[in-house]
Amino acid sequence: MVAPQQSESPPPVLRLRLVPWDVCALLALSALLVFIVFGTDWYSMLFGFLKDVCTGEDCPPVPFGVDFYIYPVVWGGIGAAVAAALVGPLVSLLKGWYLSFWPLLAIVIVLFCSVAGSLLTAYSGTYWHGESVAG
Repeated sequence: MVAPQQSESPPPVLRLRLVPWDVCALLALSALLVFIVFGTDWYSMLFGFLKDVCTGEDCPPVPFGVDFYIYPVVWGGIGAAVAAALVGPLVSLLKGWYLSFWPLLAIVIVLFCSVAGSLLTAYSGTYWHGESVAG
């Protein structure tokens, strides 16, 4: 009996496609993002509305339970932004995509979750504080 021949091919080689301007932009935008997060008081401007959220047992009900989504929207958005900033460039390296849009995407996600949380808080505040709702 003759054993079937197996062709020995070399293992696949991972080729990274890096463009110098893209790597420089990624590093600059990531440094800017780190500075904004740790070197400024941006959180008080973007998420200052969280001090107005009613969290006790005596909070009046809000239609559709909108007030229960404030913290998940805010913290979920921050988590998504962190994941985009940290994991995104690694995925881009493996896929051959541009790297520099991930920090920008993280900033957009944080801004979006801030605005969404602020709108939910403003809507819920009308019910928490007994103000009349026009409609």
